[in-house]
Amino acid sequence: MELKLAFRPNPCDGVVLVKHQGSWGFVCNEVWTLAEASVICRQLGCGSAVGAPKYVPLPGESLQPRLHGVSCKGNESTLWDCDLEEWSQKNCSYEWVVVVLCSNGTFREIRLLKGNSPCAGLPEIRNEKGLDRLCGLHMEEATVFCQELQCGPAVQASRKGLGETQKYMTCNGTESTIRNCRLNNKFRSGCQLQLDDEVICAEHTEVRLVGGEHHCAGRLEVRRGLTWGTVCDSDLDLQTAHVVCRELKCGAAASIPGGAHFGEGSGQTWREVFQCVGNESLLFHCPRKLQQKELCVHSQDAGIRCSEYRLVNGSNRCSGRVEFQTPGSWAPLCATHWDLQDANVLCHQLDCGHAIAAPGGGYFGEGDGWILPDEFHCIGTESHLWNCPVSTLGASKCALGNVAGAICSGEYFLRLKDGQSRCDGKVEIFLHGVWGPVLDGAWDLNGAQVLCRQLQCGKAERVYTSLTSGPGVGSVGLSSMKCMGNETQLGQCNMSTSALAPVGITQEVGVICSGSKRIRLVNGTGRCAGRVEIYHNGTWGTVCDDAWDLSDASVVCRQLGCGVALSAMGSAHYGAGAGPIWLDELSCSGNESELWQCPFQGWGQHDCRHKEDAGILCSGQSFAMRLASEAHNCAGWLEVFYNGTWGAVCSNSLKELSLAVICKQLKCGQQGWLENKQMAYRGSEVSWLDKIECRSLYTKSLWQCPSTSWHPHSCSRGDEAWITCDEWTEKTSEGTNRLRVRDGGDSCSGRVEVWHGGSWGTVCDDSWDLVDAEVVCRQLGCGSAVSALGEAAFGPGTGAVWLDEVQCKGTELSLWDCPAEPWGRSDCGHKEDAAVNCSGSLSPAQEGDNLLRIICFVLGTLLCFVLILLGAQMWNKKGTCHGKGLEDVASIREYQLVKKGFSWRNIWNIWDIALLCSI
Repeated sequence: MELKLAFRPNPCDGVVLVKHQGSWGFVCNEVWTLAEASVICRQLGCGSAVGAPKYVPLPGESLQPRLHGVSCKGNESTLWDCDLEEWSQKNCSYEWVVVVLCSNGTFREIRLLKGNSPCAGLPEIRNEKGLDRLCGLHMEEATVFCQELQCGPAVQASRKGLGETQKYMTCNGTESTIRNCRLNNKFRSGCQLQLDDEVICAEHTEVRLVGGEHHCAGRLEVRRGLTWGTVCDSDLDLQTAHVVCRELKCGAAASIPGGAHFGEGSGQTWREVFQCVGNESLLFHCPRKLQQKELCVHSQDAGIRCSEYRLVNGSNRCSGRVEFQTPGSWAPLCATHWDLQDANVLCHQLDCGHAIAAPGGGYFGEGDGWILPDEFHCIGTESHLWNCPVSTLGASKCALGNVAGAICSGEYFLRLKDGQSRCDGKVEIFLHGVWGPVLDGAWDLNGAQVLCRQLQCGKAERVYTSLTSGPGVGSVGLSSMKCMGNETQLGQCNMSTSALAPVGITQEVGVICSGSKRIRLVNGTGRCAGRVEIYHNGTWGTVCDDAWDLSDASVVCRQLGCGVALSAMGSAHYGAGAGPIWLDELSCSGNESELWQCPFQGWGQHDCRHKEDAGILCSGQSFAMRLASEAHNCAGWLEVFYNGTWGAVCSNSLKELSLAVICKQLKCGQQGWLENKQMAYRGSEVSWLDKIECRSLYTKSLWQCPSTSWHPHSCSRGDEAWITCDEWTEKTSEGTNRLRVRDGGDSCSGRVEVWHGGSWGTVCDDSWDLVDAEVVCRQLGCGSAVSALGEAAFGPGTGAVWLDEVQCKGTELSLWDCPAEPWGRSDCGHKEDAAVNCSGSLSPAQEGDNLLRIICFVLGTLLCFVLILLGAQMWNKKGTCHGKGLEDVASIREYQLVKKGFSWRNIWNIWDIALLCSI
């Protein structure tokens, strides 16, 4: 008699086969347990048994039965020592055969993947050489899986409602392991994984924060199994809060406000104390103890405010060096672009009131490690730093020791809400755990002066009232307040509060401080190009183009952190604005830090209309990204547009998170992967960036990811990144996106022509504007658009007018991405052909041609001056020619002019004769 495990690549796994009287056959058993499997594994030297499933075989695995009715205790030395009912080849009453899985075989573990704890997710068996997803588990199978993971019974299975005959895996629900259940290969291929829900076990634990201003702040709610509940504030400590923040990928806990700070929850209140050390990755891993105290009500619901940023080395938790949590450490932030608006957002984020100061230069120490170069451009009203525009990609290294700091007020007593800056808005006061309004009868300009001073916002410019109706107002408000006007804080004024009805109409007070002035660029292609608008006295308005020049534009670009001014436009280049025209006849020297520091006529004093609104184009933030490929959409060489030129990106350090950010930003799916392409990169010789490493799951844009500084040769040939996103497709024959400009003197200006349907054609100038031109210039790698021209400015083209009514937003990477009439549908002739002038980036050959033209112009000008001087000298000396000599000259000149006709060549001959005579 012989024994083996068959039909599997490992001899310690497989269908049990026995050899009797010279032939092999399978074992026919109704009941098959780990006891029988243990004996076989021991006999074969394969370790212990880890599974004893019954199995409906695949075609080709069929053999005649040989042994019937095996029953073992589990301690036998061989299978032959067990009770064996009958050696026979008679038909088996069951469609399955028996299988044994041993510890020396391929099995490694079972797990639930992609859930929010080890007790929830998609069921999977990990084997030695791969993974096996389990499809279509019903409640019985899910319960066995959960209990084997020590997660309690299942409360949600993958599937509901299918009959037992359609199941690949069938369990009774009492098996000790999922590997003891019966498998039916007839239904394995028909199972559709995409129809499965995740399996959730009773011990599953996950967390969320609800009711906050962002997903990293709010009321703590814990899910046990399928039920969400709140936590009593007395049962939460800072260590547990740190674990919650880490689980949510929100950094560390900044504060744990209680008393239903983020509103009262509903339903269950868990009376468990989580005894976390503080370094656990999930709340699931923290030990817990049932709390036997008095009943906790929802007015005692706990809250948490998390932050990826923190303040350290200060006198309290609300002052110190600004640090960001990176994998495994905290890194300091560079102070080069850090200001009071950015600090104000961080103070609010940390539940530390408002910003008092934003010191740089390592005021609170330099910290350890690499200094983050992130450049924030906050207004000051954002709830979190990640809501601010930020530019990190390609940023230069921070100067040694120039680390950012922040000093916050440390109290969250009052705030300005719904304003356009941190220094204006409706006044709200925090009393008895809730925010309430300040009523109009309790407020005057003295109180406003104190408030503006306290918020580091200058002087009070105006107090206003607004009507608010409904339950949105707080239950408690400030009913009376008397300030002298010289107090440093509102808390020093005489105040009283009163209860407010939750419903009704209330007149709330608002304040505008002098520090509320803001500047922005509107209707351009980004935050660094557009119509200039200023926020003053609570209203947005424009700037008149009278005397508007590059010096004025330079101040705006510097104020916005947008580099240097490239162009100062007038005549509503970016469209006409609305509202007041705040500034006119500006006369900046170019060194001012804010535009309103320049000389001008006075706020609102002008003789202009909005058709004269000023605009600018700055050098900074002109970025774009694409995957370049002639054959694929959403797959290709990763290229970025910087400084007017498309260039490659190096593949070094590009990981899963960075690839996901790129694909999401390009609207090409949720994830991507690097491919090692055998073909060489055929783009420009520029490779702009290397070592891109996105840091957070909440990163929305590649521009927020750190990298090496911008450099045109960041890596060698062969290191360029080819990325394929999960929504890639093949391009059609029309998808080559060929574009050119003609008759403009260089490759960056001229009539716009596109290739479609096998021929070149033009674009109609209907609706053609600077935004459309910006897309063309970017696609050509020619910098920013300087002008968008119509009426065949560079001459009429030929062929079809392929595009009409083009309406780009300005962010598109290709003219093909812009809305337009269908191809070839146009009511235009070639006298309406559209054209562009771009700011630059010419090829070296074109730059050489331009240099040659300049040299020729200079030499021609010098030659002209020489000839004029020689002519003057000749006429001054004409008296030296006497008698017939002079008459001969005159007669010769007359002869040449009259007989031969006037020509420049004749003029040159006359000059020659006159010059000889004078000599």
